[in-house]
Amino acid sequence: MQTLLIVDDEPNIVEGLASQFEQRYGDSVIILKSFTGKHALNILQSNKVDVILSDVRMPDIDGLELIRETERLWPGTHFIFLSGFDDFEYIHSASKFSIYRGYLLKTEGDEVVMEKVDKEIRRSAEEMRAETERGRMRAFAQRAALESMLRGGGSWRDFPMQDNELSLELDTGRPVYMVLGKFLLHQAEGMQILQQLNRLLERQAPGLSFELLIPEEGTLVWLLQEKDAVRRPVTGNYIHALFEAVQQQIDDACGMAVGMVVGSACGFTEILEKYERLNNIYHMIYRNVGKLIIVDETDYSDVLLSQGSALQERFQFSIFVHKLGQQLHTGTPEAVAELFGQYFGASDGLLQCGRLHSEQLLTLFTLLLSFLRENRMGSSYEQELAHMLEGILHGANRTEPEAFMEKAMDFCGALCRQRAENEAHNTEAIINRINLYIEAHIEDYDLSLTELARMTGFNPSYLSRLYRMHAGRKLSEHIDEVKLKHAQDLILSGELVKNVAERTGFASPSAFILFFKRNTGKTPRQFFEEYATGRQEESKQNGIACQ
Repeated sequence: MQTLLIVDDEPNIVEGLASQFEQRYGDSVIILKSFTGKHALNILQSNKVDVILSDVRMPDIDGLELIRETERLWPGTHFIFLSGFDDFEYIHSASKFSIYRGYLLKTEGDEVVMEKVDKEIRRSAEEMRAETERGRMRAFAQRAALESMLRGGGSWRDFPMQDNELSLELDTGRPVYMVLGKFLLHQAEGMQILQQLNRLLERQAPGLSFELLIPEEGTLVWLLQEKDAVRRPVTGNYIHALFEAVQQQIDDACGMAVGMVVGSACGFTEILEKYERLNNIYHMIYRNVGKLIIVDETDYSDVLLSQGSALQERFQFSIFVHKLGQQLHTGTPEAVAELFGQYFGASDGLLQCGRLHSEQLLTLFTLLLSFLRENRMGSSYEQELAHMLEGILHGANRTEPEAFMEKAMDFCGALCRQRAENEAHNTEAIINRINLYIEAHIEDYDLSLTELARMTGFNPSYLSRLYRMHAGRKLSEHIDEVKLKHAQDLILSGELVKNVAERTGFASPSAFILFFKRNTGKTPRQFFEEYATGRQEESKQNGIACQ
């Protein structure tokens, strides 16, 4: 989403252009407005702006100072001047800045201005895409070299990342974790799965840098590293848990079984040997337990000594717990019941209640307790969970595990219902909080989408969509409505137009009058006079009625 800032000390020009751009772009471009150079600079100090359309001569900070500060803060911005004066000396000075993109005269008309801004918004978006693509091409070459090395086509000394032109987001001087994955898919399907895998990792592990390689058909290799090794060091257990979650989500979403071996940390000079070792481990274990495996390099020997059926049962329970966690966060009571039926059904269930070990039951209770506390479900649910635990340890449920699992299923279904109610209430609370903030700060000059986004902690684009979805109209429309109602109340109380303009956040009376007339069809004076005339007529009618 692009951002456009319009700066001019003539409010009617800013409001008129902003209105046209809002109609032209809808929600695809964020429109910011400023009536002074100083205020525009304040906006730039806390917001990235893609295109600026600015007046030249302004009373506090002129256009040259504004473009100088903009270039220092945001060197990728496209800056267009819009002036009422054909000042060639000024144009010559402005053209020395790298972000300068043109000089328009206000007499040229709105359509010329709109076309120029359109062009710069497109160019800004294209530049961002091109820069991303250049990085991708460099990364592609480095990734291909790494894959070739894993296939035995070279050594670490030949790798092109040694020139310090790092497009892969990995520090070659620090250890990396390697995870090996195996799958069977057609090439087209495989590329879609790889994209999903990347998105899953980016979402679930924002503190990690990683690269996904395909050294051979049906083989995946992840190289992972902490973005901040000092403040956020990770462990092998964390990497295992992360990929266990990714493995299960891919299986749930696509039905794709990816067997995995999680390697310990190693240096870049050791990744070829690490790859060969993980490959050997996978092929040894695959014969015993099938496709959906995930084991650690460090304890694979213990796994190999286990019985195949027992190991498979452990995997199945791990999958169940993971799916249950997903359902608690996003599912319905019906989906929970279906999940319990699939894994603990009377005859065809994948798991038997009576064969669950105390360690597995503890895992289940830990999941439920974590969910309760994370979502602040309340003490009554925790008490009910405690009674269930007491029952499985000492009560009748110890000898009747089927009854316990039925109770657990009902309990999880209740949690899903409660979570859905809480989410609806939370969204409503956010909307109410925004509305109350607008009413309390309606006289603030800086009341805008970006300010509200900062107050709520949301991205401006997301906040705009959230508000529109749940309130049925744009956030800017609600701000204008509250501002208009406040202005009408002030006018009817006898407040001067100049004071009303100041108290409703407008830089000048002319900007306020333009806003008021656009929304009511009347000037503030006409509005007041119509109201006064109506009151007089009402008084006359009441007097006649009394006689």
